[in-house]
Order: sequence, then structure tokens, then C-alpha cells
Amino acid sequence: MRLNLLKKGQLPLSFAGLILGGTLLLLLPGLLRNGGRLSVLDAAFTACSAVCLNGLAVVPLHEFNFFGQLIILVLIQLGCFGILALSAIILLMLGRGLSFSDTLVMYNLNDRFSLGCTESLLRTIATYTLISEAAGFVLMLPGFIWGGFGLAESLWYALFYSVGSFCNSGMGPLAGDIADTGRYVQAVSIGLIELGGIGVYVIYDLLQKFNKKEHRIRLHSRIVLTTSAVLLISGMVILYLLSLAPGAETMEFFDALYMSATARTTGYASVPVGSMPPAAVTVIMILMLIGGSPGSAAGGIKTSTVAVAFAALISSFKGDAEVIMFKRSVAWRCVLRSFTIIVIFLLISVLGALLLNVFAPQLDEQQCIFEAVSALSGTGLTLNSATSLLSSGGKVIIGLLMFAGRVGPLSIILFFVGREKPGALRYPEERVIVG
Repeated sequence: MRLNLLKKGQLPLSFAGLILGGTLLLLLPGLLRNGGRLSVLDAAFTACSAVCLNGLAVVPLHEFNFFGQLIILVLIQLGCFGILALSAIILLMLGRGLSFSDTLVMYNLNDRFSLGCTESLLRTIATYTLISEAAGFVLMLPGFIWGGFGLAESLWYALFYSVGSFCNSGMGPLAGDIADTGRYVQAVSIGLIELGGIGVYVIYDLLQKFNKKEHRIRLHSRIVLTTSAVLLISGMVILYLLSLAPGAETMEFFDALYMSATARTTGYASVPVGSMPPAAVTVIMILMLIGGSPGSAAGGIKTSTVAVAFAALISSFKGDAEVIMFKRSVAWRCVLRSFTIIVIFLLISVLGALLLNVFAPQLDEQQCIFEAVSALSGTGLTLNSATSLLSSGGKVIIGLLMFAGRVGPLSIILFFVGREKPGALRYPEERVIVG
């Protein structure tokens, strides 16, 4: 029996089912260190945050015992794979292969690769994820041991933070989170964040280039690699310079680098966001909205989406009739998709902030905007511990934003794919006065 991945509503229902299962597990007794039990709302919020790879938490992870943290780690890992990709990988590992319809939907989701290499791409997802996390675990382990943690603690923390960093989840079992780990572990974390946020499509493309020297790096990979590097470096420089402003708390250069990397949907913080000047908080929100790259564990608008929209703006200023990137013409369909996704994300962010202002009056305006952007982009950073102040209504709003941010972009793509039709008819062109 094969899975029908094209079934209407399969994507959101798959994630909703996983969140429901996680909620039920987190309602079990004996998962908190103080012997208490989570409320239904707090369990659902925690499960949603873990599956959606967000990191916002109303109950800090260090308050869970080992079994509670293990459940959350498993939910993070499953959320990273994604229900669709995970189902396809399981079929492949069982040697049953993908049906044509299953292969077609995965092809449409990544539409940068030929139909014939889709199964190979899905195998790469599993292999790349597990190898990256294993390498991160081995590299992080000495850092925790050097930091004075016991062997058992070091093993667990290295595993959790390697998976959390690669999956861009932002959840960690230490009370002070990644800030308590030291520079070495944080440096490894940056590497895992970038590996997890760059996207398996780019990795697959690079592996093809390594195996076949004549293989040409695709435009998508060039855009992602360039945009990711520009965002990481420019974010680091801007955050550091803003911390030098009079009255601001000067940030170390490494912290500026880490916050630039983690702001694009990971959520670990080497310094509290609340200690940054308002201008730096705004930069963090911009980086959160942009997020990682397609085919990655990261959320947000996505680097390639923003790059295409930016290139379209440059072409408009130059008066060009086409959008050109790396000496390649970008299809107008792709340009329209990019602007559509950006507008939808901005509108939902504003709506989320307005709803939080109504249902979570204990938060100020800046906290409402920040929490809404953090939830929708799958980042998990919080401003002045705003998440812990949420009322029941605020938790529901944040949970819905986390869910929308995780399944929304893929659902939008599936919507476009389902409505795509050849342009058999062209109407007369007429100019419209804009501006």
C-alpha cells in the first residue's frame, strides 16, 4: 500500500496529527521535575513548538526530566524531516519505492530538480541530516566535558544541542540555554545552524558537482549560498555596530556573529535579546522574517524568495524587462510567487501582532510584534521573556502562528502547483498607472 501524498489537506493534517500525538505524550504524569503535570494548553503549545521547530516555550525545557526532554527531542527530529519527506523516506528504506504520484508531488515541492532524481534527493535528506547531527554530537561532546559537565550530562546535552542546532529548533535543556555552553559549543552550533538552514537541495546540488565535475551548479544553489553569506556577514556587522551606540550594552563580535546566525529561525541566544538596543531588535526581526532556505529545517520567507524579490526591484529601477540573476533569466511566475509569499508573511505578522495586543494585554507593542514574527518565522527568540507572560488566549494565537509558519509556505507552493496552467490565451497588454 502506498501513501497518497497528493491527498487534499495531507500536509497540514500530517503536522496536526504529530502535534496531537506529542500533546498526548506530554500529558503523561511524571515528566516534570517538580512532579507536576502540564495543562492541556501548555502540552499542546510545547508539542506545537517542538514539531514546528520553533523554540518558544511557556514551560522551560530544563523543568522537564529526561523522559520529558526525550519526547520533545523526538518531536523536534520528526518535525525536521517533515511528515511528507519522512513518509517517502520510510517507503524508500523499505525498498518499496515511491509511486509516480508521490514522486510527482515531491518534485513539485522542490521544482529545481528533474523528476528522475527525486528518490535520490529524498535519500540525501535522511543521510545528510543524520550525518550532520552525528558530526555535531561528536564535536560538541568535548566542549561540554571541558565545561565541567558530567559524562552523562555531556552526552545528553551534546545530542540535544546538535539536533536542536541542525533542526533550527531553538529548544535546549540548560536553564541558561546555549549561553551556558561556552564559545566552542556555540561555534559548532553556528556550523550546524548553517548546515541545517542551507537546504538539502543545495547540498544535493553540491554533491552532484563533487561526483560529476561537468555538473553545473544550479541557479537556486548560487542564489542561496550568496544570500546566506551576505545575510550572515551583514547581520553580524550591523548588530555589532549598533551595540556600540551610546547607552547600549556593547556586544562581543562573536555574539554578534552568533545572533546573526541564530536569528534566521534557530532561536538559541548567546545574549538576551532584551539587552540589545531597539535598532538591533529591529534587525533581529528582519532576519527572523527572512529565515533560512527552501528544503531546510528553517522557517521564514526563505532566502531565495527574498533574493528574487530584491533582484526584481533592482531590475525595475534599471528599467529592465526581465529579472536577471547570475546571467540567468528568472521566470515571472517565480517572481510573482516570491512577492506573494512576502506579502502573505507580512500580513499574517501584522495580524498576529494585533491579535496578541488584544488577547495578551500584558505584552507591550514591541513584544507583540516580536513574538508574532518569532512564532511565524519559526525562530523561537523571545523579547524580555514575553512568552512566559502569555495568557491562554495569547498561547493559542502564538500556537496558530507557529503552525501557519511551518506548513504555510509548503501549502502555498502546493496551491500554486495545483492551479498552474499553460498560458494558451494572451490578452491585449495595457498600461496601468502605479505609484
